[in-house]
Amino acid sequence: MTIQDIRIGSAETSGPGVVTGRLKLADYPDGSPMATPVAIVTGKTAGQTLWLHGCVHGNEYCGTFIIHELLRSLDPAGMSGRVVALPALNITAFNKNQRMSPFEGYGGGDMNRCFPGVEGGPLTQQFAHAVYSELKKHAGLFVDFHTAMTPDVNWALYANYEGETGRMSRVLAKAWGYRDTLATPTDMLVGSAFMTAASQGIPSLIVEAGGKGSAFTREKVEDGAERLRNVMRAAGLLDGEITDYGPIADFERFDWVSAPRGGLFQPMVKCGDSIEVGTRLGRFFTIYGDDDGFAESPNKGTVLAIHPGPIMTNGETLVHIGLNPREQIQ
Repeated sequence: MTIQDIRIGSAETSGPGVVTGRLKLADYPDGSPMATPVAIVTGKTAGQTLWLHGCVHGNEYCGTFIIHELLRSLDPAGMSGRVVALPALNITAFNKNQRMSPFEGYGGGDMNRCFPGVEGGPLTQQFAHAVYSELKKHAGLFVDFHTAMTPDVNWALYANYEGETGRMSRVLAKAWGYRDTLATPTDMLVGSAFMTAASQGIPSLIVEAGGKGSAFTREKVEDGAERLRNVMRAAGLLDGEITDYGPIADFERFDWVSAPRGGLFQPMVKCGDSIEVGTRLGRFFTIYGDDDGFAESPNKGTVLAIHPGPIMTNGETLVHIGLNPREQIQ
């Protein structure tokens, strides 16, 4: 089967190899283009197209570095199919080291609730439209990288649709291999890129690895790149034995618990811990250094993310809990 050339923005393939370019998302106030980087790696034989992107939230840099580590390791001569990678998707937020675009006005700037986007809509909706138009056209499989708050974050979500889309989404999740994984119901995370893609038949996975900003490690990046290669092996893009990272402990849903109070905060649990109702999540101190009580869990489940402190504001995310984990499910 002949490999079909594709063009995404200024990145255009011309057979096996690596090409780079930029995809225009919108315009700056001076009229110059807001354009996100694109890399395309095309193998020597036809196969699946794996779409990767990071930094839908601009300060979630761990995914960017995982994508870079993968791209450096790929040899087109040893690949089938194609990898399309957008390592810094929300480019204006990426450059500003913040979650949402500094140019967003009144349309609500969380890009991961804006897909498939609106042509001519508010800025972030335009970003999502520009990206999703290409993703829908080219992607056969999709992995979307995010982070939480601390370096020890390790969990994933796959789109739990019926039929082949859901089955293959689970294959991606099993190949990635994080124990704590959500089989995401179809009514959850509506407007996210991965659920939008899955609703249109593209098997999809979100990886939550490491923390925002610089809160991730070199080991996390190297491990993530190897897990991505394992995803590629499971999908037939790379040859080689597929690593079995162990059973997935599916959980049903999750709960974001907001801090009911502010103060100096010291967490007492870490990601992956099992907790009960009433488990002490962290300790508060006053500005004078005196003990000021504890934050306690309202749910039983698994810690997916925890506020790192040292300061807490009312309403900030205190802890992210995976509910009702069902262990030892293959």
